[in-house]
Amino acid sequence: MKFSLVTALFVSTTCLAQAPAAPAPQGAPPAPSRQVFPGLNEVEGVSVDRFIGQPKDQPVHLSHGLLLTHAILTPGDPYHPGPQGAVLEYRKLLATADLLPGHQTPLETYPDEYFFYVKSGEGRLDDGKQSWDLREGIAVLVPPSVPHRLISTGSKPLSMIMLQWTAGPNAKNALIVRDTHLLPWCEENAHWGNTSHCIFSAADGLLQGERIYTVMLQPWSVSQPHSHTPGTEEIWTKISPGSIPILMGSDLRDMAQDTAYLVPPNGKTDHSNINVSKDAVEWWVYIARGPNPAPNASPRPQGGGRPPANPNLSRDTQAATVAGTPLR
Repeated sequence: MKFSLVTALFVSTTCLAQAPAAPAPQGAPPAPSRQVFPGLNEVEGVSVDRFIGQPKDQPVHLSHGLLLTHAILTPGDPYHPGPQGAVLEYRKLLATADLLPGHQTPLETYPDEYFFYVKSGEGRLDDGKQSWDLREGIAVLVPPSVPHRLISTGSKPLSMIMLQWTAGPNAKNALIVRDTHLLPWCEENAHWGNTSHCIFSAADGLLQGERIYTVMLQPWSVSQPHSHTPGTEEIWTKISPGSIPILMGSDLRDMAQDTAYLVPPNGKTDHSNINVSKDAVEWWVYIARGPNPAPNASPRPQGGGRPPANPNLSRDTQAATVAGTPLR
């Protein structure tokens, strides 16, 4: 019975798509043409497994001197066949990053921008002048050339999700630290069942259309299957424990904790997250970026856009932004 929700959803969708159209009454206007659904992944020439990365299958590498990283997704061409997991169009690396107890990275600067999300453990971050405590749910945006040091202070490793990329022209010049548990909900019922905390956006120096969220899916629910067009990079990294099924085109796959997938940007491979548990919520770190804007396009004002329709939703991050403590 575990997959009865999945079966009911996709079998009923298939039946509706394949049902013959009823004849129109005489004199009625012609019915609109029926939607054409993509075929099997192998018929469409899409190898969805290439877009799914699991860090447990990757060797360990070092970042920041002492961070133990396992790649989840790496740079590559998402439009043509290539190596497993090498599908990132705009990013340089998505990985797990662990800092062993008592270890600390050097206080250094780096030319790239980094995002860290703390999954577990305890630690501290500093820039040589101020420090911030690190624990589960803390998210950090490190702009290029900003000094920073990570310290693991607990009895277990400081375990994080790490993203690395070339920053845009509006990158800030200071660390931004947010407690995601203090963020207001900024989306509800997105693609049927998603509820989101908006962590970082263009107001924090990211490009217009670039955003980092945490997304929750309630028990016994599903997100609406849909696809994304070329130029869109949408990454889902599961941070909650356990494994769930996901839809990738015409196939179902298991998604375990720390697994991530890039939605194939071909406009035809639908994706959907499916929570078959009746009592546990599922969580993801969601990273997205749209196509590069036209060279002469006018920049949008920071924080612009239409206000949310629901007055209980907000993208205000002020209450969740953690102030640093001066170092002694």
